[in-house]
Amino acid sequence: MAGETILVVEDTELLRRMYADKLVQDGYTVLSAGDGIEALALLRTHSVDLILLDLVMPRMSGLEVLDTVHRDPRTANLPVIVLSNLGQESDVEKGLEMGAADYLVKNEARPADVSAKIGAHFSGSGTSVATGEAPADACKLGSYSVFLRDREGDADELVACANLPRRFWCPACEVELALDLVSQPSRPGWFDAHFQCPKCGRGF
Repeated sequence: MAGETILVVEDTELLRRMYADKLVQDGYTVLSAGDGIEALALLRTHSVDLILLDLVMPRMSGLEVLDTVHRDPRTANLPVIVLSNLGQESDVEKGLEMGAADYLVKNEARPADVSAKIGAHFSGSGTSVATGEAPADACKLGSYSVFLRDREGDADELVACANLPRRFWCPACEVELALDLVSQPSRPGWFDAHFQCPKCGRGF
């Protein structure tokens, strides 16, 4: 669903505008900040549902913003998706350890991908950001959607085995594929799995 308020924190004006335009088009309310200090000022005066946060910015880094947000009881449970550049894997890992809900690589993510990632969080297809646990209704359904980290673990072997056309991306929609897991009633803890585009619903 849309209607939530997203705070876009990105020091590159063009990217900030592109993300904001797409999110507004998809029904979100958008606040924009060019650096971390502006972002924290907006958080003091506005109610926000999710932060899209660049990691490398002037005056205050994204990790510093993330730490400040999660130390404040008023925003401690606010979901944050971090934006990184290629080669910033250590910063991404640090952000996830500090409580970021997810991440996107700016060089690979189009505005549609950003919106799809945000939509996945609000639709409840991932884990609960506030508690780190699966939503209660997901357990009742017995089905889950997860997003894999590209090029980690056995990702290359999985791509080859599943014959995915563009690694973990839908070639038609240019959005990240979700790995859909459906529990097997007769075998607790076992799942049937397939890749599916969260936008067009095409299976892979």
